[in-house]
Amino acid sequence: MRRNIMGSLCGLVLLTTTLSACGAYTSAQQGSLGELPTAPPAPTYAPLPAEVVPAAPAIENPNKAPELFSSSFDTDLSQWQVVDVWMNASEKSKWEVKEGRVEQVTGPEGWPAVAPTALVTGDKTWSDYSITAQGYSWGNSVMGLVGRVNENGFYVVAVRPVGAEGGKTITLQRYDSKTEIFTQLAETNDKGWNLKQWTTLGLSFKGNTITATLDGVPVLEAQDDQFSSGQTGVYGFAEGMLTFDNVIVQQ
Repeated sequence: MRRNIMGSLCGLVLLTTTLSACGAYTSAQQGSLGELPTAPPAPTYAPLPAEVVPAAPAIENPNKAPELFSSSFDTDLSQWQVVDVWMNASEKSKWEVKEGRVEQVTGPEGWPAVAPTALVTGDKTWSDYSITAQGYSWGNSVMGLVGRVNENGFYVVAVRPVGAEGGKTITLQRYDSKTEIFTQLAETNDKGWNLKQWTTLGLSFKGNTITATLDGVPVLEAQDDQFSSGQTGVYGFAEGMLTFDNVIVQQ
């Protein structure tokens, strides 16, 4: 009986010692209650490279037709709206007027995004018209024009740089805002734009015929009757390093 009591006491002493040791270890590892490790700093992007952009060459009445709208971006963007694709963010991609041109600065909330963005203007009832604009890229993956932009989608001519790999350099596409799918209507690999050089882009609509031009030369044509009217504007990826000037919309 005495041996059993002594054994129990020894066991209790051993258990107490072990728990104390564990408690000391836990305290040493965790610190006092309520302390949390310092959070790492939020990731940041390096500033996008700046570019000294030369003035765009002047263009006047490119299609010899009455003018519906024109802008050389000497004022603010109060007549323009941003249309983003595949970017579920509380903010829109950032476009800014800089030195008499409009620049695609970055994606939503200040983060560059390899996703389409457009800056559009005009009347939603516009049907048959043409848009001409000059684009200049020092790093963006694509530049283009959009037309017949409405709540259901839009048409776009998307132009990539000369020698770009992994696809055609010029495509005519239809974007469906409900399915968020781009459908190819026509494509070619004959031309493209050169880095750090102004390129003149053109997109026109007449009935169900859509025509794209590059530096005044027709490069693609397609027929589609999904959208009959809508606004128009300029297009690129929301990754900055892209600017436009001298937008002209004609009947």
